[in-house]
Amino acid sequence: MAAKTTRKAAAKSGNSDKGSKEAWRSEFQRLWTELVPTTGQATTVQGELVRAIGRLSDEAYRNGNYNFDKGHRIQCKYLRENLEDPTVFSETEIQEIDRWIDRVLDAKHPDLSGSTSPYYRLAERVVQWCKAKPEPIAHQLNPALHR
Repeated sequence: MAAKTTRKAAAKSGNSDKGSKEAWRSEFQRLWTELVPTTGQATTVQGELVRAIGRLSDEAYRNGNYNFDKGHRIQCKYLRENLEDPTVFSETEIQEIDRWIDRVLDAKHPDLSGSTSPYYRLAERVVQWCKAKPEPIAHQLNPALHR
């Protein structure tokens, strides 16, 4: 009985597991809508991080990484260079991010396990990074990136 009361209280306060899992997804969608252009690279680092993990996830889930190429590797490098930020994440979290990016780079074996996949986990970290850095940071377009 106490467990039910605790879960109900958490749900009312917005701290239930399901609620917190859904919160980053809706925030990711909001960021995508506001920051990612229909075509081409984003003008902000925030938008480009959202775009990169969104494109990588789409390639994995929609195509099984069949078309994974240099452009996707560039996006992984971009995630690594910007998301592994010690002003936002702890050393342990940065190590996790690094492992998840390595798993994404193993394109022949995409992890499509859903909420435990590196794509979901990285998307959640992108949302956390964007929340920690809400002021737009200019993104320098990469002429080698055509994805």
